Amino acid sequence: MRFTLTTLGCKVNQYDGCAIATALRGAGLRSVEESACADVVVINTCCVTATAMAKSRQAIRRSVRAADDPAVLIVGCYGDYDADRLAAMLAEMGIPAEKTAIIGHHNDLAKSLDDFLRRISPVSGDGSRPEAGQDPSDGGRPSSIRSPATIRTRRQQAVKRNPPARELGPIDRFDGRQRAFVKVQDGCDAFCTYCIVPFTRPRVSWRPVDRVVAEARQLVAAGHREIVLCGVCLGAYGRDTTVRNRAEDQLSALPALVEAVASLDGLWRVRLSSLEPADLTDELVAVCAASPAVAPHFHLPLQSGSDAILTRMNRQYSADDFRRSVERLRAAFDRPAVTTDVIVGFPGESDADFDATLAMARAAQFAKIHAFPFSAIEGTAAHAWRDRRPPDATVKRRLASLADLERTLATDYRQQFVGQTLQGLIESPRPTTTARQAMTDRYLTIFFTPDATPPAALTGQLATFQIDSLCDQGLTGHLIAHP
Repeated sequence: MRFTLTTLGCKVNQYDGCAIATALRGAGLRSVEESACADVVVINTCCVTATAMAKSRQAIRRSVRAADDPAVLIVGCYGDYDADRLAAMLAEMGIPAEKTAIIGHHNDLAKSLDDFLRRISPVSGDGSRPEAGQDPSDGGRPSSIRSPATIRTRRQQAVKRNPPARELGPIDRFDGRQRAFVKVQDGCDAFCTYCIVPFTRPRVSWRPVDRVVAEARQLVAAGHREIVLCGVCLGAYGRDTTVRNRAEDQLSALPALVEAVASLDGLWRVRLSSLEPADLTDELVAVCAASPAVAPHFHLPLQSGSDAILTRMNRQYSADDFRRSVERLRAAFDRPAVTTDVIVGFPGESDADFDATLAMARAAQFAKIHAFPFSAIEGTAAHAWRDRRPPDATVKRRLASLADLERTLATDYRQQFVGQTLQGLIESPRPTTTARQAMTDRYLTIFFTPDATPPAALTGQLATFQIDSLCDQGLTGHLIAHP
């Protein structure tokens, strides 16, 4: 059988998708690019925002319609958030129940995947098939977390019911990417008021250092020169909770992990996917600064520069905490790239609150800002406050203002590297253009025109570039040297 896989969402989801593809290949299926050629369509969904949910549904419809009578496997957070809606959508598209499975993070993924494959195979090993539509590993879990229970009750249920993450097994390559993501931590119990993730992901857990290092070593051996360590709450690595005041007696294992991975032979860079201000302990900063293999790029989600909004979001830091963390990075690294996320239009956000966000952005001198409007997700605490959102016109104006500032800050940051030589990891060629791209350790994209070297020979190579100028999306340069 042949399968095609579409993955949406965060780096953790990207890793999960790669692990699922590895498991399917291990079961004898063959990966194909086009849904039209697939017997099994797999969509790894996301539900972090209403837009992400819409994109997940679109991906399901697009993949299913392109295939000829496929079996359909839906995995990821949306499968936990609203399995009922997804099942109804597949039924409306004419996909029979016996050829579908919706496997969320609350399932034993490995077992559920095996059950699904046996069910869609012509004949299972014992000559029988599991009953259509049944997943024996669901433990009686509700088919949707959107229930009338109170937020407090749902939080308690999520912590109690969510099992720890179960590994499908290590991956040995990351198809289509030169930088390989390695999931080291999963789950969150911080319950930021806008976020549905703690309800949909597994219980807080982490993978032992030796397993992570072994997987990273295999990925480097397969040709990946950069490893990105990722987690739902990466800074909670080594702890059984993401709530700071509950973990005061639990030492972080992240510095030891970073040090171990950074020492791997053949590795160019190890990158940390995302951290909270309190994660930047003196020990972690010292370990990162001491190793030339650690990328000087740190993603610190700000969400808001207003203490009042941060409190309403249930974030575990103040604006001053955030500012001090950025200062600590700038003192330890040469021109570190600090990138961030910002939510605009959170319920109750005033002009003064937004001005505080702009002021923080200027103070932090972000290299990149990912800004998006508040999304009222049913099941979160902030959903009840949705009537207090600023008017749409106000939100659009604030987003535009932040975008203008982002362009200025990004230009100022990139300008520092014009005329210098930088190393970059060359990405795969794009079919629509002859220009090539390389990613630096500071997460800057270098656009260049290759010489006569065959495109395939450049992909995945670490090269040195002379930076000539700026462009809208990054830097332009020319190739000086490559292996």
